[in-house]
Amino acid sequence: MPLLKPKESYGESWLDTIRYIIDKGLLEGSKAYYLAFAALLLLGAYGLYLWIFVQHAPIFLGADYGGMITTALSDSVPWGLYVSFFVFWVGVAAAGIVFGIAAYAFGHPGFKKVAVLGEVQAVAAIVTVLLLIAADIGRPIRAMILMPQLPNLRSMLDWDFVVLTGYLLLNAIGFLVTVHYYRQDKPLPRKFIVPFIIIAAPFAIGIHTVTAFISQALTARPYWLSPLLAPRYVATAFASGPAILLLALVLAERYVKGFKVDEDVYRKTMLVITGALVVGLYFTLSELHEIYWYTTEPWKREQANVAFYGYYGMGYIAVMMWLWISLGVAAVILALIPSVRNSWQGRLLIALLTIIAVVNEKTMAVVIPAYIPDPLGRPIPYYPSPLEVGITLGMHGIGLLIYLVLARVAIDAIMTHYFRGSGAHH
Repeated sequence: MPLLKPKESYGESWLDTIRYIIDKGLLEGSKAYYLAFAALLLLGAYGLYLWIFVQHAPIFLGADYGGMITTALSDSVPWGLYVSFFVFWVGVAAAGIVFGIAAYAFGHPGFKKVAVLGEVQAVAAIVTVLLLIAADIGRPIRAMILMPQLPNLRSMLDWDFVVLTGYLLLNAIGFLVTVHYYRQDKPLPRKFIVPFIIIAAPFAIGIHTVTAFISQALTARPYWLSPLLAPRYVATAFASGPAILLLALVLAERYVKGFKVDEDVYRKTMLVITGALVVGLYFTLSELHEIYWYTTEPWKREQANVAFYGYYGMGYIAVMMWLWISLGVAAVILALIPSVRNSWQGRLLIALLTIIAVVNEKTMAVVIPAYIPDPLGRPIPYYPSPLEVGITLGMHGIGLLIYLVLARVAIDAIMTHYFRGSGAHH
């Protein structure tokens, strides 16, 4: 039962669209929806509490102790759990444009129905990214240091700030416009679609490319000094991003009465996931060949030994790297079996394996080895503190809560246009 009695009708103004989003996202829903909402809200609140407490611990505790010193980060390993998951969610956000390109650039009718979910995913992922970066810099006010520099075209950090905030704004606008028209059972105007795709597609590739360029700019970290780093980031992003969208579609089709996804959408999404996994695994093999066959950089090989063999007590990093390879291969093999990829259980399994595989490849296994040993030759290991884990989980709770709310609004608008309105006859 809805929390409040739903409105009988909405007008055609943009304010009515805002009211529609609030009603559908916050005031109407099943018991299961509100249980999920409450769980994610509590997780997000707990993470924010930990973050705020740590930054103000000297005030709360009356002692000169608090801030980033309470984490396991150090001068030797300045990027840890926060930045590791930042890398993953930037990729998830970038891949959100896949549905939009298939829908509007290639005119696929099945993808047109669900393209707005790609925008939902991008918004939720970028919010998660920004929260993780805020946690990583300690106090958000430090982000203001960037402002006087903008635009500094020689700074990769400035480029990252521009593409992330620009991509967030683009997808928020795309979501709002789509919901505005679909809730009135109207198609999207072409004068919006064409410029949106022309602008959003380069931004989608740009946000993950710039992320890789930041790492490549750190010449004292030879593990990252590979021309394959940016393509590798993008390739695995185009596996995990569509996998999360596929997961959302399968769950929506099973639990939202009347919601139906075209079979061709599943087939083509599975094709993108499988192709991206193959390319990502090939890039990993290529880097293995370069590092262990003919590299002339002993420091790079030493850092790669952390990633692939768990040197210096970093066994969990090697476990993550080999999980990426084994689970990625398993997902590809399963996707080649028709009886698996054509069943909803098989699709869920392939999507979950892909997500877990890319999380292992694109988080700790790609960030941490570049710092061990550090430029002074000190093999200082890094193990995330419970505090870092709690804050990271909280930031994910907020991002997933946004995903849940916006996806519910988007699905209701899709239902109005394609399953209850004129779109049902297309």
